[in-house]
Amino acid sequence: MNEVIEALRKATKGTKYEGRLFLVGGIVRDKLLGTTADQEDVDIVLEGDASELASFLYEHGVAEHRPVTYPRFGTAMVTVLGRQVELVGARKESYDRKSRKPYTEPGTLRDDILRRDFTINTLLQNLHTGEILDLTGQARSDLEHGIIRTPRDPRITFEDDPLRMLRAIRFAVRLNFTIELETYAAIRESAYRLKIVSAERIRDEFVKILMSENASRGLEMLRDTGLLDQFAPEISAMYGVTQNIYHIYDVWGHTLKTLESIPPNSGITLRLAALLHDVGKPKTRTVDENGAVHFYHHQSVGAEIARRVLGRLRFPNSVIDEVAFLISMHLRV
Repeated sequence: MNEVIEALRKATKGTKYEGRLFLVGGIVRDKLLGTTADQEDVDIVLEGDASELASFLYEHGVAEHRPVTYPRFGTAMVTVLGRQVELVGARKESYDRKSRKPYTEPGTLRDDILRRDFTINTLLQNLHTGEILDLTGQARSDLEHGIIRTPRDPRITFEDDPLRMLRAIRFAVRLNFTIELETYAAIRESAYRLKIVSAERIRDEFVKILMSENASRGLEMLRDTGLLDQFAPEISAMYGVTQNIYHIYDVWGHTLKTLESIPPNSGITLRLAALLHDVGKPKTRTVDENGAVHFYHHQSVGAEIARRVLGRLRFPNSVIDEVAFLISMHLRV
């Protein structure tokens, strides 16, 4: 990653771009946190034409292919030393309530960082001087104190892009941060807006939460905010479903404990199976004349429910089949 940044720095030193290019987003955040977890790509913002910068990098042999440009969004993509670099012209954005696609117009650096999701992702680092800029006045403090906060009114931030509500929880569990109270309240208030986001985008964020070390904490927040009800109400239905005398947890609590017993490096199939292994219990719960609780055939009912949930989220058929099989057989283990 340092080689990519150095190549960009050298190519633009002594040109009109010197001092005008800023690293932004995860690469700055993770550098200050001392981690490299998200440093796969490089994002650079400038007040100016991103396509022109991309062409400059290609013409000077820094970019490995002709740039891919997105004029509507004022962005361009290039590859430098095998890494994707996104170049962004600073912009303002506004959204239609029924879509995640923004209307854009040129703006200042401050305009650009205010359109971003969370303060911790708004820090800018000058490519040439290394200076860190905190144009919100809160980002550095939030990063140091482990706070997830939007750079403006959270209701507007989530109205613009509802997927950010899932991202808030994902960052909270991955970084072990706390979501600021007003931001958390806005997630609860705006959870219904998740319905305009594609199933694939929801799935990708959900998988990142599920594969984290703190997945059970993430699931608790998904349930508590109402987000889980928007895409998998069958999972949140396990909450509060009491079991027989041999269980100390309700179905939800037991599920979270089971999930915690499966290491993230076991893979997504096993984690999904752990999450969904008792998803059939709410539908099959009965109480006999002696007050004993039963869940007859919950494994087969659960396998079919799991197929519905995972199909809705556009998981590959191979994953759906494996998870459903594990659920149907889990009482034999």
